[in-house]
Amino acid sequence: MTPMAAPPPPRPGLRDLLRTFVRWVRTLPPVIVWAGAAVAVAGVAAIAFAGYTAYDYTMNNPAFCRSCHIMEAAWTRWSTSEHRNVDCHACHEQSIVESARQVITFVVRRPERVGRHAEVPSERCAVCHESGDARWRQVAATAGHQVHAERQRIECVVCHSRSVHRIQPSTQICAECHQAQATGVRAVKIRQMAEFHCVDCHQFLRLDSPLRPTRQTCLQCHQSLPPKRTVGFPAGAAHTTLPCGTCHKPHEQARPIVACTTCHSPKPEIHAAVLAAQTPCTTCHQPHRWTVK
Repeated sequence: MTPMAAPPPPRPGLRDLLRTFVRWVRTLPPVIVWAGAAVAVAGVAAIAFAGYTAYDYTMNNPAFCRSCHIMEAAWTRWSTSEHRNVDCHACHEQSIVESARQVITFVVRRPERVGRHAEVPSERCAVCHESGDARWRQVAATAGHQVHAERQRIECVVCHSRSVHRIQPSTQICAECHQAQATGVRAVKIRQMAEFHCVDCHQFLRLDSPLRPTRQTCLQCHQSLPPKRTVGFPAGAAHTTLPCGTCHKPHEQARPIVACTTCHSPKPEIHAAVLAAQTPCTTCHQPHRWTVK
């Protein structure tokens, strides 16, 4: 019978290789060992530093975003905006996988415009603007935020970022939802208020207050006008306990003719001709005092 061949020796495993390496290192002079260890540590540190630098550059340095050939316009707007001191990824968060996909798309396909990416939810805005940090305008208790964000659940960017990196809402933004009040059938009827912007009366950033104009809102304008261009509002006089909007309805009428009759019942024997001619009540009654002139 032919004798069976001896099986091949087992291949050394990782543990065997490490033992062999350690035995070899022990045969080296100490100076060589320490020098090799120093080189190894320096190499690991260099690789770690390079990795961190690359990560920090791509994730925290706006210059990385600018390096894309189609980002110059967005960069210019950001650099002149209210958020110019805020890094891109502080607002635009996305996963590493999505970031890698976006980089590959830009490198391979070379698109000619910036597509939708890393959209900013209201929660990101709240990190700064509802944090209590005095460095940022706090909006949680403002009239406009409570109406639009809390009650209507409107995302911040719907009004505050209609175009890339333009955070300040445009003067036409209110009309996109409130067209009737801005230019339609309920537009302001008072000629002197025609040039007012919505937020002149509906003060968005007023704290702990309704968005509707308050008496103080109206007085801020009227008390600053010359006496010949406004009317007084004496304390203790008739109607001084009512909001101005009880009688004055700029979106409905130029003068508070109808408003008087909603509270006061005209006497036919006195007011018949006045009502027929739609004569303003203030023709006879002194405004804000209600005494007959």
